Amino acid sequence: MTTPLWLYGIGTAAPGGAPLGAGVAGVDVQAVEAGGFVALVSPAPGERPAPTRRHMMAHTAVLERATAAADMLPVRFGTVAPSSTALARCLAANAPSLRNAMSSISDCVELGLRASWREGVIYEEILAAEPALRALRDKLATRPMQETYQSRIELGRRVEIALGARREAEAKALHARLAPLAVRVAELRDVDDAMLLNRAFLVQRREEQRFDAAVAALEAEQGARLILRYVGPVPPFNFVSLRAEWFGAPAAAA
Repeated sequence: MTTPLWLYGIGTAAPGGAPLGAGVAGVDVQAVEAGGFVALVSPAPGERPAPTRRHMMAHTAVLERATAAADMLPVRFGTVAPSSTALARCLAANAPSLRNAMSSISDCVELGLRASWREGVIYEEILAAEPALRALRDKLATRPMQETYQSRIELGRRVEIALGARREAEAKALHARLAPLAVRVAELRDVDDAMLLNRAFLVQRREEQRFDAAVAALEAEQGARLILRYVGPVPPFNFVSLRAEWFGAPAAAA
């Protein structure tokens, strides 16, 4: 009887150091040789776990422990090989693309940075920089809403234009400070109106402390007006992630 395998990541060498620990559904993870690679796997649960926060975090935690010690291609949550034989065949068939993907992240880690304006800061800065807008705001504040409806719409439109210009300019400035320290940069979606930058940086391991120092310098300079959320190192999901259709279609490195 074959045992389906839940797949976490693929590398060319087993990660040393601390044990890989428990993965999804609390099952211990092992590094096994398959198709000329090392795969991080655990027996797949009988019922496929839903992509809840708890399960996703368990999947990611395995990769975080592994990538602390070795380069590892992260595999998307929910990828299951029907057997160890199928896994080995799939990896062997896709060896060239997998090795290319490995070379693209060789000796690198992913670091993430989100930058958001502190509440109210950017609007006050815009009004301070544009006296006409500030005067219009002050004028409308003393008049009834029903008499100034269109003027308030116009004020909002002009502030939004100014906000967009500020967001673009400040994002470019932050990017210019950090991008030279990275091998690659991925631009991610902003999650709210206060956010002006959301980036993932692929950084060589030997440059990680330098990158840390650059973010710390930004925090010292901009901390009164910006909230910086810095995470990492994490598995390089934003630079390479494997999708595997184990029944015929080859694995693909994105």
